[in-house]
Amino acid sequence: MTSTNTGAYGAEDSLVDYILGITFEIWEEQQVELIDQYYAPETVVYSLDGITRGASAMIDGTRSMLAAFPDRLLLGDDVIGKGDAHKGYSSHRVVSPMTNTGQTVFGPATGKQVRIMNMADCVVEEGIITLEWLARDNLALVRQLGFDARASATIVAEARPEELLSWFEDESRRLTTAATSNNFETSGDVDPQSLLRANWVTGDADVLESAYAPYAVMHRSPVETISGRNSITSHYSRLRNAFDIGGASVDHVCTQPAAPGVHHVASRWAVCGTHQGDYLGISASGKPVYIMGVTHQRIVDGRIAIEWTVFDSLGVMAQLL
Repeated sequence: MTSTNTGAYGAEDSLVDYILGITFEIWEEQQVELIDQYYAPETVVYSLDGITRGASAMIDGTRSMLAAFPDRLLLGDDVIGKGDAHKGYSSHRVVSPMTNTGQTVFGPATGKQVRIMNMADCVVEEGIITLEWLARDNLALVRQLGFDARASATIVAEARPEELLSWFEDESRRLTTAATSNNFETSGDVDPQSLLRANWVTGDADVLESAYAPYAVMHRSPVETISGRNSITSHYSRLRNAFDIGGASVDHVCTQPAAPGVHHVASRWAVCGTHQGDYLGISASGKPVYIMGVTHQRIVDGRIAIEWTVFDSLGVMAQLL
């Protein structure tokens, strides 16, 4: 598919301007065909509910989403990255208010207004996105639409292609056999790898107390907010009870200063393990699980004041059924 229009952004733009600009053109202005300009024919997008290959498939997916949510907006909350649109890496957090007026894979149109939060980590080369990891929580979506979570997870499970399952297996093998790399440029305040292990594996109280401010707030979605360090650590404790994590890795980190004593940090991470306890009403199954997610943090005076963490809980449920 070839675009008849030319987008306004390219390799000479700043990374933030490029990411926000192309998102606005594609979604708010609904120039969906510009995906053909901004994504390569061989670009791969990884997410827990599927792998998308090439600009043409992305155009089809975007049109399908707009058919179900014609008024969808992608409002940029933050872009944390490094480099520029000539050669860069961005972690983009967006909130989408939208109204369901068309059929989705989960059921008929509900007419309900919803808000979802996505994070997209993108590699940009010469004004083209060449690789992307997309974290979205479809559980927040189906709950707001009024659909049953378990039934929705079954729909996701039945639609998973072999390529996705192979990716889960390959990633789990990587996480459990390869040494984790922690050679990331960070603010020096909170070590992402140590925090990931404390949250998902060890529950190390010293690490968690030093990482989170007592008043810290965690956003899992626009409709799930957790307030206070104790509540955040309890949230992760429930995840540790649900999963015996055998491998955990922070795979990319971007850090940007925001103000004196304030940094914004983006971490793309992955964990794998075994389902050993209740998870969202699904009893221990002993099945393997792979989770990929993205976390954004606002670090103030050495401690996390606000955290945004997105991973596809519905995609996790689909692995357990």
